[in-house]
Amino acid sequence: MTPQVKTLFQTNVELLEIVDKAIVYFREQDYPKALEFMPEVSDKMRHVIDGLLSENEYFELVSTDSLMEMLEGIVEASKAEDYVLLADLLELQLCTLLCNVQELIMKKEDYAFFFETMYMEQCEAMSKKLAAGGTKQPEKLFEAPLNPEELLEKGYRVEVTSCGLMTVAVATDRGSVYLHSNHKVGLEAFLVARSFARQEAETYLVKGFGMGYHVAELAKQKPDAKIAVYESDGQILKLACAFSPLKKLLENDNISICYDEDGAAWHNRVENLADTEAVCLHMPSVQAGSAMFSLRR
Repeated sequence: MTPQVKTLFQTNVELLEIVDKAIVYFREQDYPKALEFMPEVSDKMRHVIDGLLSENEYFELVSTDSLMEMLEGIVEASKAEDYVLLADLLELQLCTLLCNVQELIMKKEDYAFFFETMYMEQCEAMSKKLAAGGTKQPEKLFEAPLNPEELLEKGYRVEVTSCGLMTVAVATDRGSVYLHSNHKVGLEAFLVARSFARQEAETYLVKGFGMGYHVAELAKQKPDAKIAVYESDGQILKLACAFSPLKKLLENDNISICYDEDGAAWHNRVENLADTEAVCLHMPSVQAGSAMFSLRR
């Protein structure tokens, strides 16, 4: 894999997330908010198109003419302030192109290259974050190496999504529960975080870390708020360190994480809530956590 392809892959992840947010606001007719995203969309689009053209042998299925036609259509709709059409073009053409490019890269490459150097660094940062959040001896959680075959036997399945990020499914007595979408993870995280957000809240108590996407997005939407996350499944925290880009989340002093295996810390925390505190349940994590707790018993 060339450095250009790797950079393009990562840029596409970021661009998809931004574009999907803009589309949501266009659909809601909040045009000023949607237009705030468009300069960054345009900037990243130029980088993506340059990358596709410079690696034209790698991306043989992407024609120059179709790229230019798509770009011209988006520019014209924007100039005409036809935001219904603009949202359609972003969703049906640009997002489809980006997902196709991501899937092509993932077919051609060993996706593990993204995570080889990330795991140990993120485990160390997560251990420090857990200690700060009240977890006793969090380093013990990461003592044993991550064993994919063992995790698969225990009912954990990690999968690559259409946008290039990872999701994980956890076995339950009814089958399995996906913690995040298999398609546009960034869009799902955006919508989940919006459902959590409260105008009066200064502190958010979140049950369920998953791969951290909804937590990171909540921190973007509420940058001044404190976010305390409680996760009962240590294997999920290890998988997040292995397969999710957590650097910014783990460096955010407003976010605390507690490994709460028996749920006691969560229940003690939510018993007496202040008016400025909001309780947020990441329901897939709650479902999966309940199932795994029952199995452990």
